[in-house]
Order: sequence, then structure tokens, then C-alpha cells
Amino acid sequence: MKLNRSTFWTRFFAGVLLAVVFALSACATGPKLVAHAFSFDGRNDEWAAQVDLLEYSYGDQYHMVRNSVTNPRSPVFKGLAALPPSTSVNGSMPVGEFLYVKWRIKATGEVLEDRVELRNLLPSNMFDHRITFAIDGKQLYVYLVTPTPRDSKQPRAC
Repeated sequence: MKLNRSTFWTRFFAGVLLAVVFALSACATGPKLVAHAFSFDGRNDEWAAQVDLLEYSYGDQYHMVRNSVTNPRSPVFKGLAALPPSTSVNGSMPVGEFLYVKWRIKATGEVLEDRVELRNLLPSNMFDHRITFAIDGKQLYVYLVTPTPRDSKQPRAC
């Protein structure tokens, strides 16, 4: 079958248009949503008395800073010396690729920050899991809470 030039260009542009539509639809679907939780409680975990929480970010979706200049969408925290020491986000949301936390030690005024890459540490199925953290002085601890208890004698599988 021989194609003339107009038929060739018509099919070519139709193919390009179809490729663009597929690319845009893939972008529009966004990241995969998984029902899980991100939370922390400095009062219950007893770190809030020793440190001030300044900033945190669970992936690019859930972040908070204490100053509305750096986060104009959060004017409620404008002028505060620190963020509240607890929060909880539950439901279908993207699994964070990292956890970033910035804090100040009250006794010394020293400001510390840590970023933990979660991508290779979390299980492939995060359904019904919870990410949380605790601060002990200069150390940040990140925990994964599973929906069912794990036998402590079993090796950890990530």
C-alpha cells in the first residue's frame, strides 16, 4: 500500500497527538495513593520538653514550617517559636520518598536537621502502615508501625 504525502502527514500528526494525550493522562493520574498514616506525638514520646519542632516534611505532600514567610499557606503558625509537637494524617495519600525534620534543642539553642530517604527502606505495600518519628537530643529516630505485630525473632525484611 502506497501512501501519498497528505495521508502520511495526517497519520503522523494523529500519532503525535495520540502520544501527547497518553503522556498528559499519565501525568494527570499523579502518584499512587495508598491508605496509610503519618503521625508523631512529642508529648506522648516525651521529646517535646527537650526540643522545639521547627519544620518537617513527609515527602512533598505533607510539610509544615513555623513561619508564614517560608510557607504562605500556613499563616496560623506565623510568629510562633515552634510548631505543635504532634500531628496525624491518615488516609489515602502518596507514600513519602523522604522524611525531613528540623528541630532546636531548648537547653543549648542548637538547631539540627535530618533527612531520611525512605524510598528503599519501606515495604512495597504500605497499606495500613504508619510512619512516625521521635527526637532524642541530636538524634532523629524514624519508625514504621505495621498493622500486625512482627515476631521479634524473625529477621527484618525491607
